[in-house]
Amino acid sequence: MNTVKVRGLSSKGDLSGISFHPPKPSSVVGGFRDFLKNAQEVYSKEQLSLMLSSIEEQGKRLVKTMSLADLKKYKEMVGRLVKYCLELGLELKEERLFSGQGRQKVLTTVRIVDEKLIELTELLLSKNADAFRVLALVDEIRGLLLDLYA
Repeated sequence: MNTVKVRGLSSKGDLSGISFHPPKPSSVVGGFRDFLKNAQEVYSKEQLSLMLSSIEEQGKRLVKTMSLADLKKYKEMVGRLVKYCLELGLELKEERLFSGQGRQKVLTTVRIVDEKLIELTELLLSKNADAFRVLALVDEIRGLLLDLYA
């Protein structure tokens, strides 16, 4: 027979059939953390999709008008999307992808997007702005943004 004392009380009896397993708070916290992370990812993907579609619309408008005001708005929208992607990459992604040279893929893509935006600006500021070249650059930037999004 086992004797158990609990705060001054004693009990005599066979306690072999009784087992106590305390709840694991880490599994509860981990489950909520996973739920919150998944909810953030869904929200982020929806936000990115909305941003990409509005950038695509603005790109079409830019190709039609080829105005500096539309270019400015397009560049601001692309900048917001890139900034948002970088914030997501730092906060949500736990794994990091590296290129063959040891550089992160996100930073390389951001640098190329930046270069293409500068090229687009120079093209629109030049006197020989070709609509097909503007369309090609807008399409190339869209592709880079989709790569960043994925």
